[in-house]
Amino acid sequence: MKGVTALAFASFVLLTAATGEAVAQTAKSLAGAYSLVSVGDLYGKNPAGILMFDGNGNYSLTITRSDLPKFASNSRLKGTGDENKAVVTGSITHFGRYSVKDKTLTFDVKGGSYPNWTGTSQARPLTVKGDQLSYKVAAPSGGGPGNEVVWKRMK
Repeated sequence: MKGVTALAFASFVLLTAATGEAVAQTAKSLAGAYSLVSVGDLYGKNPAGILMFDGNGNYSLTITRSDLPKFASNSRLKGTGDENKAVVTGSITHFGRYSVKDKTLTFDVKGGSYPNWTGTSQARPLTVKGDQLSYKVAAPSGGGPGNEVVWKRMK
């Protein structure tokens, strides 16, 4: 009987450990709001961002430079060429559906500020450690080398 109990306990421990890893990599376990920790150099010093996942597979992501210029006209529809360029090069936003499988986060982009991603699936290798998640963007919307994006769960 001791052997059966030990085997059952070992099986329970292995199953619990495997389930814990799987839970860290499921869509529902990511549900919540995250603030941007780091994103590389594209968005200047101290960029701001928020990433929100709901438990039903929807997401919304926004990253902006902290030094975006104000529009002199006080209307986003009447921005100058320089003002518009600064906003386009200094921000990214997209939304849609997300999924997690095999340590990969996939954004199924429904819309956003970079129309070339609309209707595409953007797969990102995902790492979750405690209240931080990070992923690598292999082909950033601004071109250039890939970068790692790090987010921290908001409390």
